Amino acid sequence: MKIAVVYNKKKPNATEILKRIDGWAKEKGHKLLISAPLDESVDFLLALGGDGTMLRAVREAGKLQVPIMGINLGGLGFLTAFPSSELETALKDLSQKRIRIEERMLIRVRWRKEEFFALNDATFNMSSDARVIELSTYVNGEFLTRFTGDGLIVSTPTGSTAYSLAAGGPILDPRLEAMILTPICPHALSARPMLVPPTYTVTVEVGSKNPPVILTIDGQERRQLETGEKVAFCRAERHARIVMPQDVSFFQILRRKMRWGGMRDA
Repeated sequence: MKIAVVYNKKKPNATEILKRIDGWAKEKGHKLLISAPLDESVDFLLALGGDGTMLRAVREAGKLQVPIMGINLGGLGFLTAFPSSELETALKDLSQKRIRIEERMLIRVRWRKEEFFALNDATFNMSSDARVIELSTYVNGEFLTRFTGDGLIVSTPTGSTAYSLAAGGPILDPRLEAMILTPICPHALSARPMLVPPTYTVTVEVGSKNPPVILTIDGQERRQLETGEKVAFCRAERHARIVMPQDVSFFQILRRKMRWGGMRDA
């Protein structure tokens, strides 16, 4: 196999984990590419770090649709499903194809002449002066509402356990397809998160009395929006392919990561 690697150099154990992967690849006869450009010959992409590293890997994979396997080097890590403490087992499962590959919805984001793709979310936030912002929201061209508050999150089901969850949004199984609109600290009790079908287009317009608004895509790309500017969101034609443990369900991951307790009925 030909395996590419991206990793977070700031993680204290990243270098040691990388050496172990390199030794495994040499032993098994796999070709390892470390922080190198991807091409169609790459079979898998390993992301060593946290969810931020996984999001960077998704961006680097682009249209190639390379399956991405996340090795968690610490932290919560919903996307990095394989803990570094079980690295050898994870690599063995990869070699023997005892894995499953999930097709995760991406959101296509269009602003001016630029186009981005988000696996988790795109967020509208206040600028440094911390003034309330107004965001007019349209669904398929029909006016929905004007969100007034600290901002708005447009999330995928994969991103439902990220910023959207912290802002009061629902948890969705990441294999579903929908867009979640989650207001951030809204100034109206009636402003609540809602789901939009994946076949629809959501357009968000910056209000006329706003200070500059910051648009952030997957924590990777940031743009400053001015009064009257519009951003359009829709389901992307391609998906992110995420490698998951074969015998571990999303609900098991959810219980472990969220530290949910309780006992099953006898």
